Amino acid sequence: MFKTIIALGVISISLYSNTNDEKQPELKMYACGITRVAFIKELTQSFEKERNISITLNKKGGVGFVTKGLHDKKVEIGAGCRAPLKNDIEKDIWGTQVAWGALAFIVNEKNTINNLSLDNIKKILLGKITNWKELGGDNKPITLYLRKGKHSGVGSTARKLIFNDSNISFSPNAIRVKSSGPIRKGVILNKYAFAIDDITSSSRTKGIKMLNVDNIAPTKENISHNIYKLRRPFFIYLSKNTTRWARQFLNFSLTEKGQEIISKTGTANLAEAVGKNDDKNFMFQKFLFHMKSR
Repeated sequence: MFKTIIALGVISISLYSNTNDEKQPELKMYACGITRVAFIKELTQSFEKERNISITLNKKGGVGFVTKGLHDKKVEIGAGCRAPLKNDIEKDIWGTQVAWGALAFIVNEKNTINNLSLDNIKKILLGKITNWKELGGDNKPITLYLRKGKHSGVGSTARKLIFNDSNISFSPNAIRVKSSGPIRKGVILNKYAFAIDDITSSSRTKGIKMLNVDNIAPTKENISHNIYKLRRPFFIYLSKNTTRWARQFLNFSLTEKGQEIISKTGTANLAEAVGKNDDKNFMFQKFLFHMKSR
């Protein structure tokens, strides 16, 4: 009897050891800088723990880097702050919205300006207003920081939401950089800087002040209620020949738990958005995922 018990114990230990020796599944993912800050880190950590999977995530790169990674099959899933384009690289990538961000117009925290009209914001971006004195501030030139190109997440969204023109050119005198990180750094270091960012990034960066637009603050509540009109969708991207783990991650982000994780980061999720047709949009995104992932 004693020998039988020992034998069973040895078998159970052996079985347990074999289970532990199994290779842990891995999911490769790219996310743009804004979505990484907004919610992707927290969402991946929770998914890793729940599904016992390892997720590798990039530390640098914007939306173009993400979509090219999917196109080149370097990763199985991506996240970004604009819809996929209809170009050669992104035509086979589809995006499902999982949260809401919003454009934020940022200045140095020492700048005396707190509010701008959307009309004046347009004039700054086009180079028609170049001095803070014209806006009621100090008699100092406006140092405008912008992203290079027209198809970054922030740049493309700003053109569509503010000007309804994806190809409009901004001021040729702006300082142009590759990513949003250097833009925020420039604003922190320059009292008279002005730039476009996303609320999720700027709200977590010391030394930066987000301006009200037409006296409406870019808060999570105002975004959820669609009172602040410059909100924009955050997407998770999949390609046509996606993997099971990638589909599961996207599905997880749309579940009650996934949406709760997004909300706890301070980002407005789809479930709590209560603007006109927001409930239908959430249902549509779920439907879109299930149709595309078949």
